[in-house]
Amino acid sequence: MANNLQQLAKPLRCVTLSCVISIGLLVVAGPALGAPVVQQVSGAMDHRGTIVIGGTGFGSKAVAAPLVWDDATGSSILEKWDGAWPSKLPGYNTGYYAPMRGVTPPHSHDTHFIAGAHADHAAADAGYNVVLFKNIPLQPFPFHVYASWYQRADDKWVFGGDNNYKAFAYSVCCSPYELPNDWFVAYGPPHPASTSDNPQWVIGDNADSLQEPDANGHNAWWSKGANPMAGAWIKVEVAVKVTNQTDGYVRVWENGRQVMSYAGSTDRYSGNRRTVGIGGYARIRTRDNWRYFADAYLDTTLSRVVLANNPSLSRATIVENQIPVTWSDNSITATVNLGRFTQGQTAYLFVVDSSGTASAAGAPVMAGGTAVEPSAPSAIEVK
Repeated sequence: MANNLQQLAKPLRCVTLSCVISIGLLVVAGPALGAPVVQQVSGAMDHRGTIVIGGTGFGSKAVAAPLVWDDATGSSILEKWDGAWPSKLPGYNTGYYAPMRGVTPPHSHDTHFIAGAHADHAAADAGYNVVLFKNIPLQPFPFHVYASWYQRADDKWVFGGDNNYKAFAYSVCCSPYELPNDWFVAYGPPHPASTSDNPQWVIGDNADSLQEPDANGHNAWWSKGANPMAGAWIKVEVAVKVTNQTDGYVRVWENGRQVMSYAGSTDRYSGNRRTVGIGGYARIRTRDNWRYFADAYLDTTLSRVVLANNPSLSRATIVENQIPVTWSDNSITATVNLGRFTQGQTAYLFVVDSSGTASAAGAPVMAGGTAVEPSAPSAIEVK
């Protein structure tokens, strides 16, 4: 398979802002055609505070809350997930952990994280995989899946073999890898073989159900990625258009930067249920090969609310999902997830509709609830 890396172009949507004003936490912005418009944000911008977002064009969301929001504050991981592997390795099973092995959560608002270890060669659920997964009903095509999470690997990760390291799985029900009816997103090859390697992303499957080359003439190899073994947390976002037609897609972002944009069919399987997994398989299994996850968000729609560190979403390097409680076309109530944002820091709030279209201009807010009144830019680039 030829290595055919290409620069991933970011779509541009330029709009003129007719006005940007703030009153308390009120922000009014001129609309972008067809995009959600955030007109006001009120409430406490404290972590786990409640905000109300007013505006237009938010669309509908049948269930306001995401399918899963897991910030490791629960008592059992199976309260939110249908499975978490390994599940048969006492002392190494995937679950909620306090900081350990020199690893702390990705930000100060988390006190625990999700972790598990590739500590044995016993089976898929006993060492092969460190993965969280949820079973979902197959909806009429097309529909969407969106997932977001922080990830990193242990600082003492042991390398060897081909260093196969998978990060996201889509499969027929009811496990992440119902071979051959599955596909996955992974690192490499070249897989990271040291803490200083620069891996690249790859998409693959076990039944030739994905198109190769894809609808854009691209093969399975994509952009360079951040090394999950390099001692830092990485924020990953995955958006999937699920369909058996050629207009499906799989898009991946790392720390706000797009690293994959597959275009083509994404589901040619039979059956009426699917499984989506965060994490996955690794080739080398030792007691040091722990994986860590934080702030896992999973939904079967692209509709969401995010805070970003740039008024242009496509230029943001911090993107934090907020947790909707109610949702209508002109009003959303959400629980605040500050994530990496700290008290007093300016953030920009975006509403993304079910088509994946974000509000053209991020509404400026400040962690802690202080109003912000920046100068209005003449044009905005969003992804």
